[in-house]
Amino acid sequence: MKKRVKVNFKIEVKTGLHIGGSKGIYGIGGVDSPVIKNPLNNEPIIPGSSIKGKVRMLLEVMKTSQEEINRINEAFGPKNAKENNPMTRVIFRDLMLTKESREMLQDTLGEGFFTEIKAENTINRAQGKATAPRFIERVPAGTIFEGEYIVQYLEEDKDDVYENLIDEGLKFLENNYLGGSGSRGYGKIKFTEINKVVL
Repeated sequence: MKKRVKVNFKIEVKTGLHIGGSKGIYGIGGVDSPVIKNPLNNEPIIPGSSIKGKVRMLLEVMKTSQEEINRINEAFGPKNAKENNPMTRVIFRDLMLTKESREMLQDTLGEGFFTEIKAENTINRAQGKATAPRFIERVPAGTIFEGEYIVQYLEEDKDDVYENLIDEGLKFLENNYLGGSGSRGYGKIKFTEINKVVL
């Protein structure tokens, strides 16, 4: 291996964020759609797989040449598990609440609470009336998560090519949304405090 780069970063939630978890596991009464949480402390997390999957999807939409597609497959791994690929170049870790956000949320919402509940109505078009609301759990705007991803370079790889690819994908994500219900205003985020360290 030629080089490994660790990229530390933070995500600021600009509008309510919903990345779905399992109601059966977390046992949240009255919530139709809970967010994913760390079962040890009940704090919301952003799975690394959510960032990786959305960034990959956006890059695949924006980049269509065979060379670009090959680069994406090298960075994220082949979609077909049977394909021969020496190593996935990019590893995303799960993101956790910052200490400051953890304290802010509990000061605002109460001890042990980290999320808000939003009621959403669906209009019955035939009757022209709102149906019974669904209750959606969200991470409130203003919350900040911190995490990292690792970029790995083999001897034959060009310097910075995968870092540049991910940088571009993160910009695409800032102009899109993370999680569910983006068309209803959820999931706007901003990447901040990006710091790269060669390992």
